This record gives sequence, C-alpha cells and structure tokens, in this order.
Amino acid sequence: MLAKRAAQGDQRAFKVLVDRYGAAVTQAARSFGIPDTDIDDVTQETFVAVWKALGDYDESRLFRAWLFGIAMNKMRDLYRFRKVRNFLFGALDLLSPDTPEQTDPAPGPERATAARRELAKVTQTLSLLPRDQREAIVLTGIVGLTQPEAAAALGITLKALEGRLTRARSKLTLLISRGSSA
Repeated sequence: MLAKRAAQGDQRAFKVLVDRYGAAVTQAARSFGIPDTDIDDVTQETFVAVWKALGDYDESRLFRAWLFGIAMNKMRDLYRFRKVRNFLFGALDLLSPDTPEQTDPAPGPERATAARRELAKVTQTLSLLPRDQREAIVLTGIVGLTQPEAAAALGITLKALEGRLTRARSKLTLLISRGSSA
C-alpha cells in the first residue's frame, strides 16, 4: 500500500499519492468557493498535513476518505482565518459576493470565459447551501467520493450523509428553478 510506504518515508510513494489525489483536492477547494489565489495553498497545506500525519493513518480506513477529512479541515481553517482577519482588521473578504470581481487583464478565449462563468454560477449556487450540505454534495457529486467515503471524510454516519444529500438536492432544485425563472 502506498500510504504505508509513504509513512515509512518513501517519498516516491508519497509523490504518487499527491499525483493521484491532488487534482481532486484542488477541484474540491474550487467547488467550495476557495478563491483561485488560495487553492494551491490549501492543496499544498493538505498534503503537508497528510505527510505529517501518515504515521497515524489507520489502514483499515479508506485512504481517500482520510485524505479528504484532512482537506476539509484545511478548507474550514481558511474560512475561519478569513472571518477573523475581516473582524480584526476590516480586511476585504474575497469570499463575499459583495466583493468586486478582479478581472484578468489578458483576454482569454471565449470558451474559457464561458466555462469560468458557468463555474462561477455553480460555485455561487453551492455557496447558498448550508456548509454541511455543501460539503456532502461537493464530496459526492463533484469530487466523486462514494457515500461511505464521504461520510468517513466528514466524520458522520452514512445515514446522516444521506439526509444532508437529500436536503442539499432539494434546496439546489429550488435555487436552480428560481434562477431559471428570474
């Protein structure tokens, strides 16, 4: 098992783990509305924490679920940091929908622009869900974790995850129907 080899200090095994799961962690961060400027940092901090915690990894658990548990904590840490910074220093909250959008001075192809707009709509719609529902839907629907893996990553029962998914899907259906009728 790669995780066991990495825990024993095998850097090649760890690189395989980073290569295998890095894009999924990045996609999860993007789907949670982490600003593009922070996505690489969150991904890197996740894998640094994984490297440090590999000695504590329980092989009876699915590695992917364990990894996403750490990733979720790093994403939550970023949100908490931003809230504290904003409270203490009145800093501009880049995650706020009221923050003016920073535009890229270099024009991109039309398709890339359309894709970014669509991703922004999805991210904005997901941001309207309560955090617990958003986490459940992103891990299962976007990252591709199975329901048992997502439940393990979130530290909840499978039944609790199913309830969150049902509520999230209902709310998304409502939000989407309101958006299309507006």
